[in-house]
Amino acid sequence: MCIQEADSALEVLEDHPLHSRLARVDWEDDPLYVPTEQVFRLFGRACATGDKRRIGLLSRVLSGRLLGLSKAFAVRSGIYPGNIGNLDQAAEELAQYVWECLVTRPGDAEHAKKLFGQLFKRRALDFQRRLLAKKRSCQENLDAMERSSDDDDPEKTIRIVTALRQEATPEHAFEIKQRHAQVAARLQAILTKEEHFVYVMLFVDEMPVKDIASALGVTPRTVNNYKNAALKKVQKEFKK
Repeated sequence: MCIQEADSALEVLEDHPLHSRLARVDWEDDPLYVPTEQVFRLFGRACATGDKRRIGLLSRVLSGRLLGLSKAFAVRSGIYPGNIGNLDQAAEELAQYVWECLVTRPGDAEHAKKLFGQLFKRRALDFQRRLLAKKRSCQENLDAMERSSDDDDPEKTIRIVTALRQEATPEHAFEIKQRHAQVAARLQAILTKEEHFVYVMLFVDEMPVKDIASALGVTPRTVNNYKNAALKKVQKEFKK
């Protein structure tokens, strides 16, 4: 197990040598590996001081590590392919959920500064439970419709239930996920990284502007500028 050096020793590094350190992946045997807890602490300090270059560097590293953890968890837990048929999408959704928890829950942030992996596992399990609850709720709604005898048009009820059943098949779900992945890939292609980050957190995670501003280390006005720029590009792209 590698001995952690002081955070201050990493903070004084220039961007390039720090990036090289953060790119190391052998957490077991490499004495220069930087643990994710330490990366998160450095990110918090960069946000506090308003160092935009460091915020960008550290947020990219954290996002990459979160995606790696999320992909591994999605496979181990059965989220992929049991609940989400596209592994990249499953990892992205889980990573976004954990990131939102880190930004909006001070207790989670403090926990992550000490035991990032433990905090990730807890929130990943929360995410999995939400998926299962949503799946159960959909099934209960379908069962309730099938049991209903009050509809004036029984044939209509049968047609609706049949359509819903068809949508619930793995083949149809996979088709929907593929379309979603195509749209997501197109968004990443036409938007800048900041615009895409703001777009997802606003319209997918439904996070408040002030929380997004805090995560990015910018002002709420800047977040709104990113949002407006993203919306213009999206409207232009999907009106073709």
